[in-house]
Amino acid sequence: MMPKARVKAAAWAALAVAVLAAPALGSPVLNDWNVRICSLMMVALSWNLTLNAGLISLGHSAFWGLGSYAALLAANRLGAPLPLSLLIAALAGSLAGMGLAALTGNLRGIFFAISTLAFSEILRVVGLMTPDLTGGAEGLYLTPGLRPAPAVVTFAVALGAVAAVVVCAGLALTRFNLACRAMRNNEDVSKMFGINPLVCRVQCLAVAGGMASLAGGLNLWHGGFLDPLVAFDLHVTVLSQIAPLLGGIHTLVGPVVGSVLTVFLSEGTRIGLGASGYSQLVLGVLLVVCVLAMPSGVVGLWRRVLARRARP
Repeated sequence: MMPKARVKAAAWAALAVAVLAAPALGSPVLNDWNVRICSLMMVALSWNLTLNAGLISLGHSAFWGLGSYAALLAANRLGAPLPLSLLIAALAGSLAGMGLAALTGNLRGIFFAISTLAFSEILRVVGLMTPDLTGGAEGLYLTPGLRPAPAVVTFAVALGAVAAVVVCAGLALTRFNLACRAMRNNEDVSKMFGINPLVCRVQCLAVAGGMASLAGGLNLWHGGFLDPLVAFDLHVTVLSQIAPLLGGIHTLVGPVVGSVLTVFLSEGTRIGLGASGYSQLVLGVLLVVCVLAMPSGVVGLWRRVLARRARP
């Protein structure tokens, strides 16, 4: 392994150890921040994965909410413990992603984006119209006796974030990643290289959907309450886009850095200004600045700075 690769591997290993060790400190504030960062990290990596294939999703809250309800119903009605309910949540998200890919067919650009937004809204309406299953507008609580200690849930969320990074890093070394990049550049030309866009879309959304649904299931175990308005809140989609754009799209480290910055900026603004509403304003302004001045995000800016210093 080259020295530079060793440094990267050591950095990722140190980050994984820090994330997994945080719940052991027992601080409620630190645990809450760790859950928010790790949950956002998983959804951001999921959204970035679809973007790498040229698929812009405006409805990632659909996978988040579906995973949340899958975990809730598996726990309340089947008595499934935390690991099994999360497996069911991830499976539900993967199947939903495959179904969405099959239904949308060859839709591209804004047409695919609108279809994902419609998918999320359809699930929200279905959730409100089926109170016997979802609790409707009143919502449902996770059975208290099933919830483990908060530190256990925090560790599970951290482990999910580390697993998401490992999965994305592994996919980056496969032909699947090359096929996604080819589709993003030109889907018609990619067919000339033997790439089946529909198969690639199904695979991409299966992984991305499962990852986002797993994050939703973990968040359900952390919060303990769910209703359709919370489950399919478009705020989840917005944050899943802000984090990669802030950190740097089409990279592995970008969504990770962006997730940390997004949560810290959000909490810092809330604490400093005394109101949570200002955080959305600050993040929105920052997002516009990043798109206009730093299209490659903080990671891209840092790389350019390092490249300039390396020049003789």
